[in-house]
Amino acid sequence: MMRLNFTEINIDGLIGPTHHYGGLGVGNLASHSSRQKDSNPRAAALEGLAKMHLLDSLGIPQFHLPPLMRPNWPWLESLGFTGDRADALKRCFDLSPTLLSAATSSAFMWTANAATVAPSCDTHDQRLQLVPANLCCNLHRGQETMDRRDQLRALFAAVPDAIVHEPLPSVFPLRDEGAANHIRVCDRAGLNAVHLFVYGPPSENSGSRFMGRQFMGRQSELASRQVAKALQVMESDLFFVQQTVQAIDAGVFHNDVISMSNGNLLIYHEHAFEHSDTVIASLASRFHSKTNLELKTILVSESQLSLDEAVKTYLFNSQLISTDPDAMQLICPEQCRESVPCMALIQSWIDDATNPIKRVHFMSLNESMANGGGPACLRLRASLSSSQLPHLNKGFRADAACISELTQLVERWYPSRLTFSDLRRIDFAEHSQHAVEAIWKHVGHFCGYFSVDSDTSR
Repeated sequence: MMRLNFTEINIDGLIGPTHHYGGLGVGNLASHSSRQKDSNPRAAALEGLAKMHLLDSLGIPQFHLPPLMRPNWPWLESLGFTGDRADALKRCFDLSPTLLSAATSSAFMWTANAATVAPSCDTHDQRLQLVPANLCCNLHRGQETMDRRDQLRALFAAVPDAIVHEPLPSVFPLRDEGAANHIRVCDRAGLNAVHLFVYGPPSENSGSRFMGRQFMGRQSELASRQVAKALQVMESDLFFVQQTVQAIDAGVFHNDVISMSNGNLLIYHEHAFEHSDTVIASLASRFHSKTNLELKTILVSESQLSLDEAVKTYLFNSQLISTDPDAMQLICPEQCRESVPCMALIQSWIDDATNPIKRVHFMSLNESMANGGGPACLRLRASLSSSQLPHLNKGFRADAACISELTQLVERWYPSRLTFSDLRRIDFAEHSQHAVEAIWKHVGHFCGYFSVDSDTSR
């Protein structure tokens, strides 16, 4: 049987006009520290579009998912905020500002949490598999699950041998936060791979397990195993590893805040995983037997980069991309350039002739970073075969022309300053909905998936 070439695509979520700092992200220190500060939705969206433009210019097929409609009126009404909408917003603001923040959240921008993906070359039935994440661990994020499922189904609708599953049931023991807790290491052709799923310490069976801990793990082992099962990846190609409590309590709420990977390269902090030496050795052994290649691993020690500095700079939330078979490029938050230990690490990687990272780009993503999301948070990766790639819905393609048009829409519709109290204003709510409608019209035939009344910290 002929083996097809595979290409990795990027899918970014366009940031919405209600982007604000609600402090809702569990264990997310940046989100908590920014709570109710003024935000700049226009700058946030333009920063995201600039990152998409960079990826497109580097030859990575770039796609985008439009913002979801916010406020989420059906959700607010289900909580009793019915009747006149202007009055409902004011009542919600006065009675429960947390609910209003959740109903207007733009956290769907962090598309790394939208789903977990396995390409057709990895699966039993040779189909591209996507499992939307239920995101049930957070008040604001669980609302987005079914809309993101529908958007992914619209994007992949015509792709041969692709399936977008239903998410896992939205119950705490099955809490799933998507690709932010999933690593796929593969050979240069992208054909042979091993999958690593990262989950938080057990908590669903014993409340006492929370004692002595600051934050809970936002991905459960049970969810990780069920997602892997739905993806139909071979059991021998699966590894499951637990996050350290130390990392979670330091603000590592997702694995992509403490490790990153691309191709056969895995970079991780010494406090990323429990029993990391054993796990990495087993992973490398399996990778070698599968690909006949070495798994290149880089261990970052606490002395090189402290957990606190890793969380502050989001070095591990950088994007690693392959621009040709022999070279990788690193897309980092601007905060990494301002950090002496981060720059020392990055320079050592570039200076090392055996390291595939040959170039680094620094991106200003300050609005996203203030809510706990760096470059890797903003994108979902998927590998498609040469026969699948042409069938993606072109309405979602973020090429230079599309990004230019979206930039104009953002500059026209998005506010440059948003205070927390603005969320109670009906004129702002209506303006935000008109802005999202304008973006949906740009996408075109996608508009039929949502009505205006269809249903933001990471």
